This record gives sequence, structure tokens and C-alpha cells, in this order.
Amino acid sequence: MIYDPGVTLAETWQALERLVDDGHCKSIGLSDITLEKLRQIVAIARIRPAMVQVESHPYLPEWELLDFCRDHGIVLQAFAALGHAMEPSVLEDPVIAAIARRVHKTPAQVALAWAVQRGTAFLTTSTKPQRIWESFDISALPEDSMQEIRDRITTSVRFNAVVETGVPGFIPRAK
Repeated sequence: MIYDPGVTLAETWQALERLVDDGHCKSIGLSDITLEKLRQIVAIARIRPAMVQVESHPYLPEWELLDFCRDHGIVLQAFAALGHAMEPSVLEDPVIAAIARRVHKTPAQVALAWAVQRGTAFLTTSTKPQRIWESFDISALPEDSMQEIRDRITTSVRFNAVVETGVPGFIPRAK
């Protein structure tokens, strides 16, 4: 990333639109953006963002951002869909673990099914064949399990505190 404090996000977006106009790319999107900043871009955009990529998992569901994206035909892509290797662990959350036992899936499969079922795309990685298969082998959760995740998980954590880069515009760590 190259950051130039003399160039606004709106100017950057307009430059991206010119890349589409000139045939250099087909789709453009945003990452690590707040709902407020996304609203500003959508208000001035000739070309709507195709995708917004943000950290999102049961501890950081980004419901308002997801609703806004849905309303504007923008795909919300969740990175860190399984949380992070740091504590607290989404995959060890008692609610996620209980649902996993009930539906005979792993906690990772529950977290990924939750992501898909609520309407997000997700990114996850592994080099282990078993984990790759688990990520592929997800199935719909019962609606009461979806509601249980929404209602009973109260932990709120942003694991990727990109704000620590010192670059304006990045999202501050959730408290």
C-alpha cells in the first residue's frame, strides 16, 4: 500500500473508476472500511463497489455494514471468518462449541456456515487437507442456532487492529 495524505478516499475511488472505464479491471472494491466511509463512497460513486472486505466473525459480526451492503448490492467478504489464533478464540466459544456438538460439525464449520448463511462471502486459509475439507464441507445451521449465535455471543473483539499502522482511514480496534 502506498499512502499519500494529499489524496482523499473519494479521489482514489474516482481513479479506480477510471481504471474500469479504461478496461484495466472489471470490478473494484474496498477493504478495511467503516460504514461511515462506505456511505461516503457510495454517495459519490459512478461505479458501485463490487465487494467490501472487512474482518467479520461471530465476535465482530458487522451487522450494520452487512445490511448496508445488502441494500446496495455489494458483497461483504469476511476475512478472519474463524477469528484469529489470539484469545479469545471464536472456535472455543461455548455457544459455537455447543452448536457444533448438536449439529455434528466442527466449531470451524459452524462459524463458516454462520458466515455463509447470513449472506457473507468468506476467506480462510489452511495448508492442512483436513481443515481444507472442513471448510468445504459446511451445511446450513438450524435457524434457532443462527439466532443463538446472534443473541448469546456477547464477546466483541477486532483481532486485526490495522489502526496500529498509523495510516488514517483504518478501522480502530473494537473495545
